[in-house]
Amino acid sequence: MKIVIIEDQSLIADLLATVCRRDFGFEVLAAETHGGEGLDAVRRLNPDLLLLDISLPDMDGLDIAEIVLKEQPRTRIIALTALRDPVTFKRIRELGVHGFVDKRQQTLALLQEAIRLVSEGNTFFSPVMAEVIGALRQDPKSFHRVLSKYEQNILRMIGESKSDEEIADELTIKASTAQSRRRDIMSKLGIHSTPKLIRYAIANGFTRTEHFPNQPPNGP
Repeated sequence: MKIVIIEDQSLIADLLATVCRRDFGFEVLAAETHGGEGLDAVRRLNPDLLLLDISLPDMDGLDIAEIVLKEQPRTRIIALTALRDPVTFKRIRELGVHGFVDKRQQTLALLQEAIRLVSEGNTFFSPVMAEVIGALRQDPKSFHRVLSKYEQNILRMIGESKSDEEIADELTIKASTAQSRRRDIMSKLGIHSTPKLIRYAIANGFTRTEHFPNQPPNGP
């Protein structure tokens, strides 16, 4: 079993590599801390298993998962993250990722079990994923019921604090149309101010802190 690790924290990457070598006798082909370099390694080395952090400094880990699943469908993927938002879990399921390990709660023993199961052709998902997806399905006003994919994309941009003009430029629409879409989204979600809409986008995973553009330093 040949493995590539993409994990932004070097300490965690070394731990994963040690577990895979010591406990399973797997061959760790590469351990990268950036998404771009990690994706290049996967494409070059064609591993059997990819251990993939979702929160990376340069790419969304789930974008990497989508690319790998399309280009190299034989490579099995375990997503690793402390994120627990509905958008992340929904996308993990829709993409067909083979496993998910919750960094907040899972022990080393459960990580080992996840690696064993997925490497043998099975799946493993931390229980919190089923809890969040279940709550989402039971909510009659959840975003996936009331917003179109187009509106969800606009909500993502609103969560990044983009203005109507910036959204209009990105979507090649009029600023007035973007403003109208913003009002529609607020009405459908029952949210009555842009700051609250931004908080909703962040809480539900449409926007993550790494998605924000770099801010200029304070001072002159």
